[in-house]
Amino acid sequence: MASDNVLSQKSLGFVSVRQRLDQGYFGGYLLINSVARPLEFHCTVPVQPTRAQSILFGPTLEEFLCGEQICRALLSRAKLQPQVVLVDSPAALCVRHWIDLPILWVRNLPSQTRTPADHSPTGEPSDPTSLDHGFQTPSYQRNASEYAQRSAEHYQFCCLESYRCDLDSVDGLIESYASEHDLREPFERIIEALAEAHPRTKAA
Repeated sequence: MASDNVLSQKSLGFVSVRQRLDQGYFGGYLLINSVARPLEFHCTVPVQPTRAQSILFGPTLEEFLCGEQICRALLSRAKLQPQVVLVDSPAALCVRHWIDLPILWVRNLPSQTRTPADHSPTGEPSDPTSLDHGFQTPSYQRNASEYAQRSAEHYQFCCLESYRCDLDSVDGLIESYASEHDLREPFERIIEALAEAHPRTKAA
């Protein structure tokens, strides 16, 4: 009976992909219910591109690794199907080609109170949680014309232009979850869990 109740709950998915230069790319997938409690968690082993992949994929390498390999594997592994999946890197958005769920890249809207030192080289707010564990955010960026976007509350939601209809899920997301919870906080949990599963390599 308890499992039936869990399976009937509306869930929201969060995928974070991070990189350590010496180990490769890591992915974690957290599904939570409407009160932010965890329902499922999945993570990958480090994925390190081969020299041949680096050459052949060129500037699309991170999109291939983060979206097609890591995110696709994580989403396919889950038992629950969320209403929407939020990602914290544009490199993950291409998973939408294989997964029939709304996939949105969520960012905090720029704040006038932040200084340049508070941002990463890509312009995103810096992530102390990632930095503490030696993780980097994938640097892959698409051309702005390839995104459809919408702002709501203090967030900016982006999806691939070819899946613009995914933005229709924003209203329900704001009403059912974001009005009471921080949409960025679950990513911090994922990063902490990845760091626990894959401690930093200690110097000899």
